[in-house]
Amino acid sequence: MYNNQILCANGKAKREDLDHIEQKFHAKIPKEIREHCLAYNGGYPEKPIFTDKNGNEYSVDLFIPVRDGKKRPMEKTLKLLRADDDVIPDWLIPFAEEDGGNLFCFSVRESDFGAIYYYDHEFEYGEDPEEHVTWLAESITAFINALTENEDDDEE
Repeated sequence: MYNNQILCANGKAKREDLDHIEQKFHAKIPKEIREHCLAYNGGYPEKPIFTDKNGNEYSVDLFIPVRDGKKRPMEKTLKLLRADDDVIPDWLIPFAEEDGGNLFCFSVRESDFGAIYYYDHEFEYGEDPEEHVTWLAESITAFINALTENEDDDEE
């Protein structure tokens, strides 16, 4: 599926779990994202570093599981983020986390359905969350395949 191995994946998500999230949050989950969630349900990428077109690096710490798992599942994450309308734009759904709590999300907007964005949660109350969203890739496959190893790992 990817040129990057997904480690410690739980693989127990069900279509019904994803259908429930779609209904509860009134958002269609892109086919590639559904396939990823059903195949892996969490885990983390062997090569975790994404470098954007400006040279900024982002590190994928873990994929948010759809069900169970030791980490907070997708539905609970969304519920917490949507409890306050100003926390995250409603067109984004998180699927992975960076150490420190920033999120990797996919778009549910028609104009860029399935595109991957980085959401930086470090902003002041009253600021527009839209200003803290960065486009990364056109799809989850392009995003995961663009991930590289930590440079620190290469030096060992």
